[in-house]
Amino acid sequence: MKSSLYILVGIFFLALNLNTAFSEELSIANWKTSQGNESATKFSSLSQIKKSNIKNLGLAWTFHSGINDPSETTPIFNGVYLFTASQNFVFAINPSTGEEVWRTKFDSPVARRGLVIFANKIFVPSASGVYSLNPDNGKILSHYGNESSYIPPVFNGSEMYVGNYLSVDSFDIVSNKKLWSLSLTKNFEKNEIYPDSVVARLWSGMTFDKETNLIFIVTSNTGWLADGDIEDGGFCNSVIAIDAKNGKIVWQFQEIKHDLWDLDVVGHPIITKLNFNGKLIQVVIAVTKSGNTLILDRKTGKLIYGSKEVPIPKYHNESKFTSDNQIQIVKPKPFSSLIFDLNQDITDISDKKKSYVEFKLRHAKSEIFRPVSTENDVVLFGLHGGAGWPGAALDPKSSTLIVPSNKYPWILRSYPYAKDEKKIVRLSRKNFSYSGKCAACHGNDLRGGFLWESYNDLYFPSLVNISKRETKSSLTSLENFKKNHFYVSQIKKTDQLQPNGDGLKRIFEMVNNDKTEPNLFSNLFSEKRKKKIVEKFPNLEKIIYGKNIDYTSKNYDELISSVSQKDLNSTFDLFRLIQESIIDKGEFDIKSYWQFVLDQDGLPGSKPPWGYITSINLNSGNINWQVPFGEVYDKESNRVFMGDMNHGGVMITGSRLIFANGTRDAKARAFDLDDGKEIWKAELPAAGSSPPMSFYFKGCQYVVFTATGGIFLGYDKKSDTTIAFKLEDCK
Repeated sequence: MKSSLYILVGIFFLALNLNTAFSEELSIANWKTSQGNESATKFSSLSQIKKSNIKNLGLAWTFHSGINDPSETTPIFNGVYLFTASQNFVFAINPSTGEEVWRTKFDSPVARRGLVIFANKIFVPSASGVYSLNPDNGKILSHYGNESSYIPPVFNGSEMYVGNYLSVDSFDIVSNKKLWSLSLTKNFEKNEIYPDSVVARLWSGMTFDKETNLIFIVTSNTGWLADGDIEDGGFCNSVIAIDAKNGKIVWQFQEIKHDLWDLDVVGHPIITKLNFNGKLIQVVIAVTKSGNTLILDRKTGKLIYGSKEVPIPKYHNESKFTSDNQIQIVKPKPFSSLIFDLNQDITDISDKKKSYVEFKLRHAKSEIFRPVSTENDVVLFGLHGGAGWPGAALDPKSSTLIVPSNKYPWILRSYPYAKDEKKIVRLSRKNFSYSGKCAACHGNDLRGGFLWESYNDLYFPSLVNISKRETKSSLTSLENFKKNHFYVSQIKKTDQLQPNGDGLKRIFEMVNNDKTEPNLFSNLFSEKRKKKIVEKFPNLEKIIYGKNIDYTSKNYDELISSVSQKDLNSTFDLFRLIQESIIDKGEFDIKSYWQFVLDQDGLPGSKPPWGYITSINLNSGNINWQVPFGEVYDKESNRVFMGDMNHGGVMITGSRLIFANGTRDAKARAFDLDDGKEIWKAELPAAGSSPPMSFYFKGCQYVVFTATGGIFLGYDKKSDTTIAFKLEDCK
């Protein structure tokens, strides 16, 4: 009798253990948050799709939202529906057919970087707080807060922690009551441990750890690239641990002090345990735009592999608030680099391309952590990464971190502008040579113009303080003028790289501050001024009156070819007058901005590869392998280059497969976790725009890609598609 009882008890505990193991496995297999699970590993334990059968992976279904606009939301799955978002909508999709079940429309953008399902409700971050939805019909159930949130909330019992753009809030999800709030822009406990805080933005990631009861967030830089009294950067560029009970900061690890280069910490912090010096320790992991992998003790915020302080040279005319030193991570070795070597890294695809990029970088400096100034540009890698917003993925079984990264150059510029710009405009309009031949490109306020990375790298420099940066002999030399304007004829070619081909029009709108009329040249001056200019320069009549303007480089060529020595002498007089009456008196402020560095054909101005996937062994801190990610075809050289810009992300499965997307060639790919070898790829309707995911339904494993395209230059295809793959013989 006793033995029978022991057997029954044994069976009970065995069943209990098996059920617990099954629940844990199901939790890892299901994709209830856009980061895959509560630890944000982007890992699925599913292994039906494996290296031996991946050649049979085929299209399962395609869902069209009807909205051709990039979505950065990875779908989620709770055993019944697949959810995805686009603009102001959340959708429910039949997981086996891809057919729409329901859709809910919101008044503001929602789920820009993810969704989560908790307590049988869908929680949706938005531009005006967090909503909860009924997963059966999409009906809105509750609304929490009113702040803008990019990322999905995290949970601890009945408490929900919301990562807003500028704060972290805690809510009771039953009563809707706000429990506490932590601002990232105010001062907290003003002392040597927690310094004055400035504008640190939370747009990339947040994770909750039940074992330590800590919320982990990663923060951006301040947004400043020049000047800005931000001391050591406050809460910026950091991994921060917050006590979930009261919202107090427990520790802060700051990667870069006083960041003037937009080098955020990115992705959701990843929670795991590592074998270190014979001990199993709790760590939180974050990756950065500068190419570092931060492995921190969860309780203390200390780097487990340590770091060292590196002194930073003092540069002439730098911002007075730059830090005297920066941290250098000992291990793991960086998977990318910030340093752009002006002697070694400029493109060598052709001499023509190299000369063009060298001209663009003629005023640039490239020393590490050199601030931009009004006297020199700065060129570096890293503004899109290193690691980008999707962050990394972790295989917890082998402690292998997979990081997609970018490596293409950026130029940072800074320029002064008059506090009273009407004063400059009055001076420039009195100068016929400038107003008739220069203002169309550089503006009556002399501020010039540029285009952001969504368009191209078109750039007309500011001339506000040019007489301070250049000598009189240089500015009045006709030979120098022609040399500096030699590449104007390339502008239309570069402009054609855009789908709309409207870059010139966009920059004219910026320079001339007129967004209403198509003939922007004609809007620069009054009718009286136009008449006087044409009397003085008859050959400019067509341009000044806006006749047949089609925004081609011919218009630039006509202006440039008409410039004489007398014009240069006259414009120099204007530059000196502005210097004496505005710059020398300190009546100016400073603005800064960044742009791609591209060649004539829109390719990055550095040597390829321009994008990678890297495997890192976290237990040893060593890099296992690094491979180029994506392909680029260059029509000019008729060559294919490996490794390109990528903004989609990766996920890992239990069969040691890496699924990846986000390159401009609009392909989904699978790599072998062991060696980085590409073993599968498929065409997508547009580039993958968020990390892929995987779920299991009615006996089949699915891999899903949000393939809606990208927002940057070269992502020409836009789509409304979520697309799923499964094994062709899985019915």
